[in-house]
Amino acid sequence: MIVTEQKAFTEIVGYLNPYKRLFIVGCGSCATAWHTGGETEVREMAGKLQDMGKIITGWVVVEEPCDERKTKRELQRAHAAEVAEAEALLVMACGAGTGTVAMAIPDKPIYPALNSLYLARLERLTRTDERCVLCGECVLAWTGGICPLATCPKGLLNGPCGGYKDGHCEVDQSKECAWVAIYQRMKNLDSLEMLETIHPPKDFSKMTHPRRVDKTPA
Repeated sequence: MIVTEQKAFTEIVGYLNPYKRLFIVGCGSCATAWHTGGETEVREMAGKLQDMGKIITGWVVVEEPCDERKTKRELQRAHAAEVAEAEALLVMACGAGTGTVAMAIPDKPIYPALNSLYLARLERLTRTDERCVLCGECVLAWTGGICPLATCPKGLLNGPCGGYKDGHCEVDQSKECAWVAIYQRMKNLDSLEMLETIHPPKDFSKMTHPRRVDKTPA
């Protein structure tokens, strides 16, 4: 799940101020699950903007707005007339979803209603924690499925450091040291020998932005 948070309404109003007629795009996937851009939140946003005198020409919750095909189908076909009537679009989705909408509707201003925070493991509908930093060089095979980059505040590939105490992190002593957790898991799996592997520094070229993967057959 991509974890998002709604921007301050004052910030949203600030960049929507020049526009009278708006179309709102929500997300039927991550933002719906996290209650930041699903149908309920889109309706609430539409109501708040209408109370300010804005005209909402329409809205749609795209199943996965980061999927260009689905976004184009909804905005260029199913809701083309409503989009055409709008002066700008407000997108209640992650940065990938907002960017996809911008590509689908290149002739109108596109504005984000959400901040994208991180890629998360979903514990329950009201709680997540960061589990992946999208580094491009996954080391989970050596660490029992626990990512040291995401769970260690220092992002140590080879740990633990000398600052942990009683199994807890010196950066935040309320949290268990990520490398202690990794050790315990590998011990339970009878795979402690895996921790003898020394990992070289990350190849940050694999995190160079913008990244793109093209799986089209040659």
